[in-house]
Amino acid sequence: MIRLAGEEDWQAIPEVHRAAFARSGDEVARLAAELHERGDLYVPELSFVAEEDGRVVGHVMNTWSEIEASDARVLQLSPLGVLPEHQRRGHGSALVRASLEAVRVYGEPVVVLEGDPAYYGRFGFVRADEFGLLPPPGTPNAGFQVAILEPDAQLPQGRVVYSEPFRH
Repeated sequence: MIRLAGEEDWQAIPEVHRAAFARSGDEVARLAAELHERGDLYVPELSFVAEEDGRVVGHVMNTWSEIEASDARVLQLSPLGVLPEHQRRGHGSALVRASLEAVRVYGEPVVVLEGDPAYYGRFGFVRADEFGLLPPPGTPNAGFQVAILEPDAQLPQGRVVYSEPFRH
């Protein structure tokens, strides 16, 4: 079951990311918690959990990033995590689909992410630089992707600058 993340889920959410990204230590759990605490970045309507048997087993959120030398901003899908013992059961895919639909309903024309093109391509993500959205410094072009949710909308252009929690 996929549902909006509630405040009561924020005890479990960092643990999901800690387990899902065990090789990076607490980095992704820290990132999720910091993003959640930032009212200027966090959008509660765009944060979802996967629940199985009453337990939070996955999480995804969308937060704001800026466009360099501009007042424009863009939503970024990150982090996405699923407990290792619940991976390869469709939870991650369901979280991505719920996220994309919510961003579309929210009224944003695009969402960006940094990730594996082979995985995210099946959800409609393509290289962002092909649409004038350049990756932050140090991010490979192929891994920096965009999903166009409103093809007729005026798309933001320029270099994306990750929000402060992503930069430390």
